Amino acid sequence: MRKVLVALLATVIVAAVGVFVVYLRHRPLNTAAAVSSAFLKDWGAQDYAGMKTLVRHPPADFAGTYTQAVSDLQVTAVTATGVALHQSGIAADESARVNLALRGLGQWSYAVTIHLSERARRWLVDWTPAALQPQLVAGERFTRVLTWPQRAAILGEGGTPLRQTVQGWSVGVEPAKVTNLTAVENAFNQVLQVPTSTVTTALHTPGAQPTWFLPVTQISPQQFTSVQPQLSPVPGILFEQSTARVTYAPGAAQAVLGTTGPVTAQLLGQLGAPYASGDTVGLSGLELAYERQLAGTPSADIDLKNASGTVVGSSLMHFDGTPGTPVVTTIDPTVQSAAESALTGLTKNAALVAVDAATGQIRAIANNPPGGFDRALDGTYPPGSTMKIITSYALFSNGDSLTTPISCPTQTVVDGKTFKNIEGEATGNIDLQQAFVESCNTAFVQMTETLTPSQLTKAADTFGFNAPEPLGIASAGASFPPMKDIVDQAGAAIGQAEVLTSPVHMASVAAAVASGAWHEPTLLAADQATATVTPLDPTIAANLRTMMGLVVTQGTGVAAQLPGTPVFGKTGTAEFGSGNPPQTHAWFIGFRGQLAFAVIVEAGGVGGKVAAPLAAKFLSLVPGS
Repeated sequence: MRKVLVALLATVIVAAVGVFVVYLRHRPLNTAAAVSSAFLKDWGAQDYAGMKTLVRHPPADFAGTYTQAVSDLQVTAVTATGVALHQSGIAADESARVNLALRGLGQWSYAVTIHLSERARRWLVDWTPAALQPQLVAGERFTRVLTWPQRAAILGEGGTPLRQTVQGWSVGVEPAKVTNLTAVENAFNQVLQVPTSTVTTALHTPGAQPTWFLPVTQISPQQFTSVQPQLSPVPGILFEQSTARVTYAPGAAQAVLGTTGPVTAQLLGQLGAPYASGDTVGLSGLELAYERQLAGTPSADIDLKNASGTVVGSSLMHFDGTPGTPVVTTIDPTVQSAAESALTGLTKNAALVAVDAATGQIRAIANNPPGGFDRALDGTYPPGSTMKIITSYALFSNGDSLTTPISCPTQTVVDGKTFKNIEGEATGNIDLQQAFVESCNTAFVQMTETLTPSQLTKAADTFGFNAPEPLGIASAGASFPPMKDIVDQAGAAIGQAEVLTSPVHMASVAAAVASGAWHEPTLLAADQATATVTPLDPTIAANLRTMMGLVVTQGTGVAAQLPGTPVFGKTGTAEFGSGNPPQTHAWFIGFRGQLAFAVIVEAGGVGGKVAAPLAAKFLSLVPGS
């Protein structure tokens, strides 16, 4: 019995201790200082339920007032600290300092007074909205009002503005007035080269009303005069005066410069604060890639608005913004215009890239069609016979010369695989130089059998294959994968198999021959200082220049010949697809003086007949080339 009593007593003692601990934890706070301290601590922890227990007669929307403020202000952290408590009898005031971290803006610090009183031996907070912020009253809420600085310019070589913000016109749509969406999309595309997707994005601006004006693109005052008569008759297309984001020439360099427009839901999620629905941002190209640099940061005011959404009173807090800074590219507007003019009128997809041979700086990037996918930088294609520049480099490195003899039959077989010349030509016994000038596939396939895979790969690496090629926007570079066998090696030697490259990279290959060193192509002026430079063997580079000169004067590239400064080049006819016979892309790469270039016409046919004339047209339009 005694043991039972002892055990029972022990149980009672443990239970009593537990009750006492719970009491200590939840006992009524009976001093003004303790209540105020707990209230501020809970506020910092955003424990609104805990705060509410410390308030005398809290309103039903007590917690909602705080959560609404956190949402409206985009608060990421709260610090609330007591500074001084002043007590007089059963009333007390706590002077406190509140610091709110606002997403994308910074810190907002302000003083607040917490009023307390004692009733029935219990201290509690006498709460009003002013306890959250001194100027807040019931029925009002916070709002962030952002003002973005003028968007910085995109500059070309020598600081020439390629795209800048000027006073002009916004061209947009009013959904309620659109009677034929296809007609609206076609008008924007045909008159202003605006992709259909941009119109769709504008029409789906989050929260937009049918009677709102939704901007699609901006134009200059000069453009307004010419395009307004063409667009105004289309129901739903309207104009509003505004600042305009304009290019030095309508539609110029569209794929690389990119577009601006209302922020999409996807971009809004990626950019985060301080961006908000309705802001104008870069949607593609350099405008998107360098959005934050070009946009800068907005100035912001924290205001109060009433239930009808009207801002009341003066600004509670102001944040200074920072102006955007220009993006400086290497594009030369005169060369760019020549490149675009050369592709005008083509019905097939095409690209033309021009590079300064001495530096690797890109002078022009032209695409056909001009908007949408930037095939000049990000497209990948088999290089076809333009690859023979690199294969010849490997052959010369292996001891061959311009006069190394070889035959050029109609076809040749490697380990059961038949390789043919593109147009079925056969020129008998020739040398390496003539095989290059006439672009004889079968001769190069035979000669490649004297090389090891590593020799061919080393030559490709010398010309920048398999290396990163960052240009600031999407770019594909060039890949020369490991060769599986002798058949794969033969195909790679003539730019087939699994070899893929972009037009800008093939322009850099031509530039390497011209200058005697491969320069990593650069689009941003600041990148040249860190760009890779790989010297070529001077003797081999001279041999390549000799052969590329003969290609234009007497070989497959005679259609690129021009009076005056000689043109050097190499044609390419690259097979793709599974057709029988397969389709071919038409290539021509080369240089004139220190301006190197690459032209490709997708599914264009024979390089010497299709791409070479385009190169001649381009060069004839470049002043001083």
